[in-house]
Amino acid sequence: MPPTGSRLGHLVVHLRLPFQLLLAPVFLWSWLVTGQGFSILLVLSFLIFHVFLYGGVTAFNSYYDRDTGPIGGLEHPPPVSRALLPFSLLVQGIGWALAWLINPWFWLCYGGFMLLSVGYSHPRWRWKGNAPASLMVVALGQGVLACLAAWAAATGGVRSAVSPETGLAILAATLVILGLFPLSQIYQTEEDEARGDRTVAVTWGPRRALQVSQGCLAVGGALMVLVIARRFGALDAWLVGAGLVGQLLLVARFAREFDVRQTSTNYREVMRINLLSATALGAYLLLRLAGQS
Repeated sequence: MPPTGSRLGHLVVHLRLPFQLLLAPVFLWSWLVTGQGFSILLVLSFLIFHVFLYGGVTAFNSYYDRDTGPIGGLEHPPPVSRALLPFSLLVQGIGWALAWLINPWFWLCYGGFMLLSVGYSHPRWRWKGNAPASLMVVALGQGVLACLAAWAAATGGVRSAVSPETGLAILAATLVILGLFPLSQIYQTEEDEARGDRTVAVTWGPRRALQVSQGCLAVGGALMVLVIARRFGALDAWLVGAGLVGQLLLVARFAREFDVRQTSTNYREVMRINLLSATALGAYLLLRLAGQS
């Protein structure tokens, strides 16, 4: 039996914390739209959502997937042990308790995401294995609930989020995250198919999944640019628009050169696209948030 420190290290790796930061722009985007600047409470809410919630549900999913090939953030995932399930639930539970310290609305968004993750991963429901259901979970969880959680942390509730402009901003973020979702499955089709999961990439095929990805990214990016233009002016809109066009071009090139047999190559290219996109957009959002403080 490996040393206790080694076993704990394997469990922590399954949280895939560096990978969770690639999702940060959605939370930061909603935070920016609220008009609020930096505060200790908002930074804490960000960490609760990205470390405890995203990390915990990712480990929960890994327990049931038991992938041996590349997964988001890990080209060579460590073995899955029985301890991973209680560990993933403990991490989520600690985060949920901390979420109550932010406010009840943030706590509810966190809890709603946890429930979705159970339906997504657990064999009894396994929404991940159904393409339309998995898209619904990603849209509602990583899109709508993530935006509402940031809104609740920044404003103390979600009632003020009910407006056409905020709805447009949430729709933009949701479409962008839906556009990135098929990319995370494109190099896992063999393992997903072997498990019987009819994911987006398996059901529609890699080529069509990549076309849907580009369509969602294009529409979501255009809506994001529209919101930025109305909020911050033409210069910001051109800057963010250029970055989003660059992202689309990278995905288009990947689609042209995609070879289903090159699993490791595909994984590394998807990670590179995600890293560049999240870093560029995240840097802009952080700078804008600093300006609102």
